[in-house]
Amino acid sequence: MKAVVMAGGEGSRLRPLTSRRPKPLVPVVGRPCLEHVLRLLRRHGVSEVVITLQYLGASIRDYFGDGAELGMRLEYAVEDRPLGTAGSVKNASSLLDDTFLVISGDALTDIDLTQALAFHEERGSHATLVLAKVANPLEYGVVVTSADGRIERFLEKPSWGEVFSDQVNTGIYVIDPEVLDYIPADRPCDWSQDVFPEMLRKGDSLWAMVGRGYWCDIGSVQSYLQANWDALEGRVECEIAGRQVGESQWISEGAEVAASAQIEGPAFIGRDAVVGEGAYLNGPVVLDRFSVVDGGAKVSNSVIWPQVYLGERSRLRQAVVCSGATIKPEVLLDDGSVVGDDCTIGARSIVEQGVRIWPGKEIEPGSVVHESVIWAGAWRSALFSSVGITGLINVQLTPEWCARLGAAWAATQPRGAELAICRDRSPGSRMIKRAMISGMLSAGATVVDLSELPVPITAHFTRFSAAAGAVHVVASPLDSRSADIEVMDEKGMALDRRQERRLENTFFREDFRRVVPREIVEISYPEGVQAAYERHIVAGLDLERVRSAHPRVLVDFAFGSASLVLPRLLHQAGVQTVSLRSGFDEEANASPVPRDQDEELRQAASITRTVTAALGVRIDPPGQRLFLVDDEGQALDHDEAACMLSLLALRAEPGGVVVAPVSASWRLQQVVEGQGGRLHRTRADVGAVVRAAERQGAVLGVDGLGGFVWPAHLAAYDALFTVMNALRLVVEDGSTVAQLRRRLPSGAHLEDEVFCPWEVKGEVMRLLVEAHRGQPVDLTDGIKVGFEGGWVLVLPDPDAPRYRVVASGRSREACRDALGSSGGEVQSLVAQALGEAG
Repeated sequence: MKAVVMAGGEGSRLRPLTSRRPKPLVPVVGRPCLEHVLRLLRRHGVSEVVITLQYLGASIRDYFGDGAELGMRLEYAVEDRPLGTAGSVKNASSLLDDTFLVISGDALTDIDLTQALAFHEERGSHATLVLAKVANPLEYGVVVTSADGRIERFLEKPSWGEVFSDQVNTGIYVIDPEVLDYIPADRPCDWSQDVFPEMLRKGDSLWAMVGRGYWCDIGSVQSYLQANWDALEGRVECEIAGRQVGESQWISEGAEVAASAQIEGPAFIGRDAVVGEGAYLNGPVVLDRFSVVDGGAKVSNSVIWPQVYLGERSRLRQAVVCSGATIKPEVLLDDGSVVGDDCTIGARSIVEQGVRIWPGKEIEPGSVVHESVIWAGAWRSALFSSVGITGLINVQLTPEWCARLGAAWAATQPRGAELAICRDRSPGSRMIKRAMISGMLSAGATVVDLSELPVPITAHFTRFSAAAGAVHVVASPLDSRSADIEVMDEKGMALDRRQERRLENTFFREDFRRVVPREIVEISYPEGVQAAYERHIVAGLDLERVRSAHPRVLVDFAFGSASLVLPRLLHQAGVQTVSLRSGFDEEANASPVPRDQDEELRQAASITRTVTAALGVRIDPPGQRLFLVDDEGQALDHDEAACMLSLLALRAEPGGVVVAPVSASWRLQQVVEGQGGRLHRTRADVGAVVRAAERQGAVLGVDGLGGFVWPAHLAAYDALFTVMNALRLVVEDGSTVAQLRRRLPSGAHLEDEVFCPWEVKGEVMRLLVEAHRGQPVDLTDGIKVGFEGGWVLVLPDPDAPRYRVVASGRSREACRDALGSSGGEVQSLVAQALGEAG
């Protein structure tokens, strides 16, 4: 049997480790990762191997040659351009004439390949996937199988709500040659996104098995370190060069360890490496060939590549130092720092936590390096949370970090692309915006500065202009010390997950485009942006009956930018406006103590009743979401508001579609169906609601958090339009808001949370799906199970170690029972998963 080893990976997230070498040549305990893979194949009787090459492929060919030194026969298939995981194998098809193995050259594994081959033959499979169980499946392709291993579903890099299994695709396959017919020649094609789903659609024989053994995808610096530690500590079977001393120490030929040096814990000392007098290696530590640790140096939990010099009294904590680097005396490399090839770090310098230094850089003596060279240091492993980009102003969202974000965003767009940027009134937002503009200009963007406006106007401008995207910066309504950064696409909608990942990859790769000075263009300041938005609203609504009714409305602006726009719109509609918390309160926004929003809503409700307003609203500072208050001074909760506006929208447009997240209430469904409409449920993701509302041509989209999308107006959450349209619909209906609220059907909607450690979240989801296999369930997001007169939803929280449990239905008592039962089931499965992990 032959094997195909995919070795074309660039390894962009591993940079600077991969700046000068392809990812498969990154060393793990003294050998390239690809060599460990080849030795694994040889142990399982596979000696004929085809290696696919693309990024820096010549260095792989130069290193391994024809494979004679390994007792193997190696052939190479070179891609002129990236062809994808399946396309690269198709490119080697002339060398394949029988069933063959496919394996990645940049993952460390000792999975039993013989077992996989036997499974393939037993099942009569055309393609067999080898799976592994992982704690966090988000960055992998999840595979859902039946009990006997037949593949039922693929999910490529899912969200937490789509994690129905903790079994992920390892990139190890057994393939029959006829499967290659599914792969087009000479164009990119992927196994998990293209070939296997197509086989599944056609009912081809497609199976999977959980491999016996260890598997680690070396996709980040942290996982790279972990792979080294696991190899040293015997968690993975691999061949480590040198003489084993004790349980977990290896010393290679020619290595010198001074008598006064100390080595504690797992360690690998490579050929001709030197550990000087008084040096201390606190394992796990890898010290590769020809490297020197000078006297008094202390190295803890670090990987040192070949030909590195560590000066006297230097200290390394969980660092990686690449080939040829020189670390002068008394240098501190802190946790997570990476020093690239051939760098020199001057004496008494400090390289702070998480900083990466690209190859060939020289750091002056005594420097404190607190950001990556060149450009800022790492902040976190992902930019986006479920609510966008958010962080503490001048702690996480520093000017340097924001400039880097601006450059990364501009680098994802064509050179010269128009990118709009806007903010709210807070000084922190102004600082962030200006920093981002600097980065955007440096990467060749044409910046359109919209100054200070509500978020919906930024979305409107972006959709109806030549802008390729926009950013809006607002102070967090929950904490004035924090800010939220919303990045929009060319339609004015929040980026989808694919676009988010592209920006994240560019940001973390840290190799942004830099334009020459003559390509840095002037910032433009367009006129009439607010007026165009106002004209769009007035032209899209028939406000004559509102003008005739001349209603009074109480608006609490919460010191947000909506106060710049909404009063003008209400005036054009003949509405008497009573304003509350209008303008900008510098003292309130600068206070570290968050405002009591519940109390402010109670005040707004009370004043609504006092001034006999037909409607009261409280708009959040960005102008995207709101609370409604009826004419009797009763604040509607978000579910009541969603039900009432859906009722009115469907009366105006019978038979329409309302879009809501899977967690939206049972009562909303009764309202929509009672009006002859259709409720389309989507993922519990605020961006998913907007996109689905536009795609479905919905009359209304609701997010359950006070956000409303009116696609006929704009595919964005727009509280300003919602106020205007709600007034129109209420006046045309002829009922008061209080009367409409009382006509809503009764129902209960209860929520609870269950703690679940990150490392078992995926397994708990898999156990839940297995527990309800055979029952009618909704897997739109999480797992939803019906009961008489309602349903219960178990939903992983994407931002915290917990599960949300939601029960919604006709009876509060039934919902309470379902909530307790499902919450208890999740707690039990968490305990089971933790027990298995232990």
